[in-house]
Amino acid sequence: MTPDGTFIDDIIVYRMAPSHFMLVVNAGNVAKDYAWIAEQIKPAGQAAVVDTSSRYALIAVQGPAAREVLQPLTGVELDDLPYYWFGYGEVAGARATISRTGYTGEDGFEIFVPPNMADRVWQALLEAGRAVDILPCGLGARDTLRLEAAMRLYGNDIDESTTPIEAGLGWIVGWTKDAFIGRERLREQKQKGVERRLIGFEMIDRGIARHGYEVVSAGRRIGVVTSGTQTPFLKKAIGMAYVPADATAPGSEIEIDIRGRTSRALVVPLPFYKRAR
Repeated sequence: MTPDGTFIDDIIVYRMAPSHFMLVVNAGNVAKDYAWIAEQIKPAGQAAVVDTSSRYALIAVQGPAAREVLQPLTGVELDDLPYYWFGYGEVAGARATISRTGYTGEDGFEIFVPPNMADRVWQALLEAGRAVDILPCGLGARDTLRLEAAMRLYGNDIDESTTPIEAGLGWIVGWTKDAFIGRERLREQKQKGVERRLIGFEMIDRGIARHGYEVVSAGRRIGVVTSGTQTPFLKKAIGMAYVPADATAPGSEIEIDIRGRTSRALVVPLPFYKRAR
């Protein structure tokens, strides 16, 4: 975070050993994140940061059948991995770190392997998943799934102009810590409130609200859409947007300017979809 309590990036931290951590960052932010972290740890003394991106390829297996597909390829007992935990072993003969994480809102695993073994693991996963119709998917498919689960995307829903409080992510803040970058600003926002918040909405009128479209109320611009699409699973046009705090009540109507035409939308609670546990 920045001293203003806004996002440098959203990352996952793996505690490999008491004083050894692996940080998995957004691929487009590797250079920026590395430079930021290297600067911030200077006062810590006996600490070092190394960019090891070239040592890893990452393959995500996501969906209700993810465990069924992956388990025959590894000796790691996947049922013993809770959500957001990881283990070590082999996948299709490749040395791997397996974590029960993902960005789709479904159960699944992310597999870290040496780059020269990635194709072997990829092909083995496709073969193992043939019986359940496994399919290769790209970022477009991933984006519709994470939006249904209301997972915020860096560069869209969170960035260096937004805080966790505004984004509805206060639960990720270590409020009990004595010190962290951005602490004072976030404690102030928690105490006094914020002027805007991230909402979820469903389109009432026909149309798809896309990133960057304006949110309108009573003929005036009150916010902007951060993410939006037509979802293949929910069969709805949905989105998220930042609007004034007094316009966030579920059930209230807003309008989205879709290429010069205003279309009605309904504010709804987040997430849009939550898988059964």
